[in-house]
Amino acid sequence: MNNFFDYSRFSLLVKRQWTENKFIFLMGIAIFISITSVLYSINFDSENNYMLNKGIQIMMFVIGLFAGGTLFANYLFKDFGNNIQTMSFLMTPASHFEKISAGMFYAFIVFPIAFFITFGLVDGAFVKLSGNPYNEMLYAMILNSYKEYDFFVNVWIALQMFVILGAIYFGRMSYIKTAFTGFLILASLVLIQYLLFTIIIGKGSHNIDMGDDNRHNLSSEFRFMIDGSKYAFYYVLAPVIAVIAYFKLKEKEV
Repeated sequence: MNNFFDYSRFSLLVKRQWTENKFIFLMGIAIFISITSVLYSINFDSENNYMLNKGIQIMMFVIGLFAGGTLFANYLFKDFGNNIQTMSFLMTPASHFEKISAGMFYAFIVFPIAFFITFGLVDGAFVKLSGNPYNEMLYAMILNSYKEYDFFVNVWIALQMFVILGAIYFGRMSYIKTAFTGFLILASLVLIQYLLFTIIIGKGSHNIDMGDDNRHNLSSEFRFMIDGSKYAFYYVLAPVIAVIAYFKLKEKEV
């Protein structure tokens, strides 16, 4: 039997996760439906033929996806907030890779599917109930208005993975500690980026148009920095965080 990854053990971990937490998961869906329904009811403009504010529709979707996703990811590794539960988790007869993979399965596959279906049903129901032909389902608006999803998707994936790492690393009160750490890291990266741009270009770097239309006017060094940062963020950041989380989990081995 493979000690690194065995599908039978992995599937048992996934089933165990569902068995132990299904009521919490279903309760979370019910709470999300209730909160979203209340917000949609408030969002109706009764004086304008029950018109929905599209900006608020998008805001509810983004907040639900990011806040709900990170809270869910943190909950999946809640055992590290309690010493007894941590020992129980680590002594489960499965490899560390299988344990973290089972959590990632719920964080990156189960949650998005459940969220998109739930939000779509609520959004569609209120659009239909409004009776206003100018109201449009959010998913239809996204498909019609946005051509590139890669940045949005990569931010979400990196954030989910960062929260999982924080839950494993910090243990107790991990969500708050992870959020604070993330803020410090982000602020530091912005400062470093500003200093690098200032060194390469000068003090007027904040006025430069970094869009694709102005790319030919940028220096080769500046283009290299932009492309390198984009490549690292898109293809390196989340995998690196995942590897760190795996080895951090291995460090806690009983």
